[in-house]
Amino acid sequence: MIPESFATHIAFEKLEQLQQVLSSESAKEKISIDNLTFFEAAYKYISDRLKLTIPLLIQDSDMVNIASEIEAGTIQINAFLGNNNIGHITNAINNCNSALTRAKNLPFPLSKGDFDFSKSVATFQKTVKENYEKLQTENVKLQADIEAAQNDLIVRQNQINALEKIIGAKEIEIQNVITKYTTDFEALQTTINSNTDSEQKKFNENFDKDRKLFKDQFDLQKANNETIFEEQRKSFDKLSGDVIESLNVKLLEANKIVNIIGDIGVTGNYQNIANQNKKTANLFRCIALFFMILMSGLLVWSIIELGGAEFNLYKSLVRILAAAVLTYPAIYASRESARHRNLEIKNRNLELELASIGPFIEMLPEDKKQKIKEELVNKYFGNTDSSLLEKKDEEDVSVNGLEKILKIILPYIKKG
Repeated sequence: MIPESFATHIAFEKLEQLQQVLSSESAKEKISIDNLTFFEAAYKYISDRLKLTIPLLIQDSDMVNIASEIEAGTIQINAFLGNNNIGHITNAINNCNSALTRAKNLPFPLSKGDFDFSKSVATFQKTVKENYEKLQTENVKLQADIEAAQNDLIVRQNQINALEKIIGAKEIEIQNVITKYTTDFEALQTTINSNTDSEQKKFNENFDKDRKLFKDQFDLQKANNETIFEEQRKSFDKLSGDVIESLNVKLLEANKIVNIIGDIGVTGNYQNIANQNKKTANLFRCIALFFMILMSGLLVWSIIELGGAEFNLYKSLVRILAAAVLTYPAIYASRESARHRNLEIKNRNLELELASIGPFIEMLPEDKKQKIKEELVNKYFGNTDSSLLEKKDEEDVSVNGLEKILKIILPYIKKG
């Protein structure tokens, strides 16, 4: 290696970095004295060996290895100063030992160097002295803190003693007050007839004092409660505002569902009407069946007598006439049953259609929904189904038929 490259080699820069770390206050405080002395001695030894070596006899790889070990040791020391992990110091010692071994192998002339162990000892003593002085300073500060704590403790004790005296005085005062009230009460009992007005006045004064004290305490508690209430109200207002905002969002989402539910609610009346028509249709059906059964019974009775020995034409004609008369209410009841059954079917169909329209058109645009609803209004409201009305000609047929039967039977009845 030529002298110019040796003089500017990075190993000298790494040694300088190591020296700066070791001379910092943090290193002197955290690194133990033995380790710190070792690092400083290693630094001085390696520096001295580099000063004494012969550059022409050194290979560049040797200097690079020494620089790498010194750099690794410096990194480990910095890591220890950052996290206080003692393992980093052990690694730094190993790096320094490796650097020392490589420095020992460097060629050097047999001449006296400037490495002085007495200086190392002096530095060690200086470091010990500095640390001792720091300990002394901390000890003085600690003593001052202890003395201040003791003084504060004495002050606190004096305050406690004063409070105890005050409490004792208050206890005596309370006892005196109790004794005084007891004496006054006994005196009041003995002199109630003579000085009622005086004792009443005294009682009122004491009562006013107590009431005033109570009022002051009440007003103070009231003011505190109002303050707390105001804080809670503001907090609740903010919370309620957030809840209302969230509810508004949910309200928008629920409107579509409400529209669908509203459509179903509108059809509830049609369902009730359908149920009523069903009940009426069943009632008229039973009435029609009753008259038909009664009419059938009379006809069967008349037919049975035709084959008997004691046949009475008059009675038979009366029974036939009664059976014929019963056909009208039976026909009327059956027709009413059919009419109400048709109304039930119509209302149930309307209920189904109206309940289904809302869900089917819910996803359509608003203008199309309005148009469809207008068409449905014209279709379902204001129109009359003429097919469910009674037909006059049917009634005429039933009445005319009944009259013809009566005209045929009445002459036989009169002869009989």
